[in-house]
Amino acid sequence: MNISKTIFILLMLVACGVCGCIDIAPTDAPQAAEGGADGGGIVWYSYEDGMKIAQEQKKPVMIYVYTGWCGGCKKLNRVVYVDLDVIELSDDFVCIKIDADRHRDLAAKYNPRGYVPTIVFLRADDTVVHGFIGYKGPDEFMKEMMVALSKV
Repeated sequence: MNISKTIFILLMLVACGVCGCIDIAPTDAPQAAEGGADGGGIVWYSYEDGMKIAQEQKKPVMIYVYTGWCGGCKKLNRVVYVDLDVIELSDDFVCIKIDADRHRDLAAKYNPRGYVPTIVFLRADDTVVHGFIGYKGPDEFMKEMMVALSKV
């Protein structure tokens, strides 16, 4: 009986370990470009591509510094970045996602305190004009976007 309990416990631990390694949630990893007002979401670029586009088009930049484990980041993805008004206003920016865990150098440049989510607004020449830390709902988020647009 004691051996069967031990085997059962070991099997349960292995099963829990395997389940913990499987990621069934959708990925929040940045894409070269995804969505868009016509395609149903914000168009997100890598840092390199986004900055190049911003300079070519002389458009302001919105940088989203996030991590996969951040609750506020997940809520931004679920609530704010799917809001139709936010999506429409995002067309005035080149939008860039930076995963702070994967791109520590860029995260440190735009998010020196290390808090996520962090949103930073830039001119096309990489000059920071505005930013904030933490989750904000769609209406407050759009107010921050408007403040940034007024400064570029």
